[in-house]
Formats: sequence, C-alpha cells, structure tokens
Amino acid sequence: MNLAAELEASLKEFLAAGLVDLYENGGRTSFECGLSWEVRGDGEKPLQHLWAERFNVTRRVLAITDYSEQHLVLAVERFGRAKPDRLESVRREFERGTRQLSREEFCEHLRALLAEQFPDDTVESLTISADLEHSLSGNYARGLLRRGSLRHAVLAVPARESSDTIDNCLTFALLWLSRVRHSHTGGTIAGLRVILPKNTARTVARRFGALDSRLPLDLYEHEPMLNVLAKIDPKSAGNVDTWLVPTRESESLLQRARQALDSTIAAEPHRRGAWDP
Repeated sequence: MNLAAELEASLKEFLAAGLVDLYENGGRTSFECGLSWEVRGDGEKPLQHLWAERFNVTRRVLAITDYSEQHLVLAVERFGRAKPDRLESVRREFERGTRQLSREEFCEHLRALLAEQFPDDTVESLTISADLEHSLSGNYARGLLRRGSLRHAVLAVPARESSDTIDNCLTFALLWLSRVRHSHTGGTIAGLRVILPKNTARTVARRFGALDSRLPLDLYEHEPMLNVLAKIDPKSAGNVDTWLVPTRESESLLQRARQALDSTIAAEPHRRGAWDP
C-alpha cells in the first residue's frame, strides 16, 4: 500500500471514531465543529486537506510516524520550510463549551503574538488548561519563552475574563513562576512576564509595589487594535487618581454642613481657630 492509500485509510478510521484535537508542532488548532478531510494525489507525498468552520489547512504528508487508538502523528512539509513539521491528531472524549473554546483560541492567538513581540525568543510551551495539583487556574494562559539557556515564564489573561480574575492574576503568576523554577533545572528562569487586557493594569501594578524589587517582573497590556504588547511601568500605572473640587462646590458643601459645624465649634470653643474655613 502506498502512502496516499495508507493515509486515507488511517484518517478514515481515526476521524470516524469520535472527536479529535489537532496539534501542529505542539500548538493546538481550535475549531468548533466536526473536522472534514480529503487526500489528494497518489504518490509518495500526497496532500492532506483538513477544514472546519474558520479553519482550513493543506499539508504535504511525508510519513505516518505514529498511529494508535489515541494518536495519529504525521510528518508534514510546509512551503518554505526545510525541516518537516509534526501534525498530530489526538482523541478527546467530550465536546468543549463555548467558554473553553474562547480560551483556547486566545491561547493560540497569544502564541503568535509572543513570537512577533519577542522574535529572539522561542515559545517553548503554552497552555490554558488547569493544573489543580499545583493550584494553577484554567482562567490564565501560562507558558515559557526560551532564549538560549534563559527562559521567561509568561502568564496572560484573556480579555473576556472578569475583573476579579484580572485583579487576582498576580497570585497565579507567582505560583507559575515558582512552578517553573522548580521543574526546569537545566536552565535559568530569567523572569516573569504578566500580560493583561488593555486598560486593566492599575490594580495589578499597585500590587507589584508590594513585591521584592529584585524579583524580575514585567507587566504588559495587550493593545487589540494594533495587536501589540505595551510595556507598563508599575510606578506610573499604580498612581492614585486625583481631582480638584471647584470652589463653588466646596462652598455649597460648607453651607449645608454649617449647622453641624456650629454645634461642634460651640462644644469646643478653645479650638475655634482650627475649625474656621
């Protein structure tokens, strides 16, 4: 059996058996409905076409590298890349809800954003799955960026999360930093990057001030219109709002409080100078 026929038989058996997740080079591709497919060509490098709602990809298949009840792994070729990519289909047991899909889409968008924002770094890992064993919530995307032997931990908050989720992210960011420091002994964890939706950094920035200044933390907000990360200075973002009360408003308040003030002044006449406006 040639590769095209073997691929078609494998896809027909694997995808007909139930729901699957699709990963390319470790990154999950999100789609909301069933996955359709076709194999084109009958040579040793057939084309595999996969599509669903808001998802369409075609890859030239070089080999089937693993096939089991839970996995179908292909070595595929993409235009302009010398090294083969890994395309993996993984069996899953249940349909995900809209909220989980939204978070997973955010995670994949974040992967591309990190690669563009930090071009000298490699996105080594990125997930938004809960890790209850280590008290890590599924509300946040967590990952690692690698540059040589140095790594940066990353924690990001999707834009649709609640204000409480955003304000509490620093706790989980520090838990994630501790986790990666203990689990990655082969390199140095150089710091932590916290990424928040636009115009939500005030509370978190204020809390940065309570941490050890030697702790290597960076705070960013995601600007959706430009699709960039803007670095936030916690000292400026954490300032308390100030305002001026117009004179006419202050006079009106004093007039309304005059009766209470007069009785208080009468009770303590020796402090009268201190009460005069």
